[in-house]
Amino acid sequence: MNLTVPVLLYQLLFIGILMMARRLGRTWLNVAAGLCLLWTATHMFFPPLAVLQATVIVATYFVLRRTSARPT
Repeated sequence: MNLTVPVLLYQLLFIGILMMARRLGRTWLNVAAGLCLLWTATHMFFPPLAVLQATVIVATYFVLRRTSARPT
């Protein structure tokens, strides 16, 4: 698997989607993460890229969920 610039930018798209969803609240973050994972499951047919993308989505979700739980 070759991590080209388009692949990395595509991963940044999902990070951006989850970051925007977090600003709307925990529920939107959960929905966005679920939809991103569903998109990955239905549109990625090369297993290493699907695993990479799912890992990016799940890791971003847990980081954002943890940071949104902190009191401000």
